[in-house]
Amino acid sequence: METLLYTVNLIIHNLLLVACAAAPFYQLRMVNKRATFGKRIIYEYDKSIEDLLSVQPRLCFWFIVGLIVTGFAFPLIYYGFHGEWQQRSMLVYAALSVKTILVFIGFGIVNYGMFVIDRQIQSMFRQFSPEVQPPQDQLDRFFALRARRKQFCTICLYLAAAILIVTPVLRFWH
Repeated sequence: METLLYTVNLIIHNLLLVACAAAPFYQLRMVNKRATFGKRIIYEYDKSIEDLLSVQPRLCFWFIVGLIVTGFAFPLIYYGFHGEWQQRSMLVYAALSVKTILVFIGFGIVNYGMFVIDRQIQSMFRQFSPEVQPPQDQLDRFFALRARRKQFCTICLYLAAAILIVTPVLRFWH
């Protein structure tokens, strides 16, 4: 039963991590493609992008919550079956510390992106219309916010890659 619980938890944990890593990867591909059209509003295209990108931080928020829960479930499963904490090497504890810090940094970035940057972008985009290009100062501010969101997305991608690299140490190193 312990092996089954551990395996199911590992499957869920890995799926959540892949979803967390895939999101910024594909977002960056989308915004890089959009950048080839220049700093002008292509209303329907930009609306489609904003509709997709405004949902993603909320999904990442829940993916990260799931990662935290399933991450802490690993030692709890062991404890539940053995009545003691599993002894690990200092390398494993260091990897766990690094992974936990990276996850919480990603969580902070997602929250900042969701509650600050995305709200500003969405608020500004609601002022745009399909018929008229906005004034240059609004365009500059809008695309500056998008560039900032892109920077945070890039950081999230690297954090997810770092977490993927650190994770095997926790599973296979004793």
